[in-house]
Amino acid sequence: MDDIQIAQEISKGNQRVFEDFFNSHKLKVMNLCYGMVHDRDVAEDLVQDIFVEIYSSAHKFQGKSRLSTWLYRIAINKTINYLRKEKYRKFFVSVDDNKHSLQTDFRADLNLEEQEKVKHMHKIIDSLPSKQKQALVLFIYDELPQKEIAEIMNSSVASVEVLVHRAKQKIKEKTKNIYGNII
Repeated sequence: MDDIQIAQEISKGNQRVFEDFFNSHKLKVMNLCYGMVHDRDVAEDLVQDIFVEIYSSAHKFQGKSRLSTWLYRIAINKTINYLRKEKYRKFFVSVDDNKHSLQTDFRADLNLEEQEKVKHMHKIIDSLPSKQKQALVLFIYDELPQKEIAEIMNSSVASVEVLVHRAKQKIKEKTKNIYGNII
């Protein structure tokens, strides 16, 4: 089935097609949301909202891009809207000291020092300009090719390359004295 057929089946209420689509994309969408908000519970809620939106608006998919690209645009927009509603001044929220990273939720073997490194890294990533963070999260967390990131962000591949490069450079600058070269 191609993307238009999948969207048509979802809009008709075909549960099997929707479940297949959900199961094949939920982890990447979760990674994207978590990479932007650093709160697992909020990310899970956003994932639910995003797929409800996909289910209810599948009839609007025009096939001008891939269905997964359309999904990522909805995910980014929903996450941005969430952050705006929460009245955060910046695009991305700083790590809440009472929350653990996704890695520490799943990796009980991380020691306290490693957990602190993860929190510190999140704070550094949060300090990036919004476009750089968006590109970096899609590139690293979701491992998307730069061409697809460019489609999602409505920009050129060259712009995405520059955004990712600048984000990595800023992270290197802020971590080299503490962790050495990690990126």
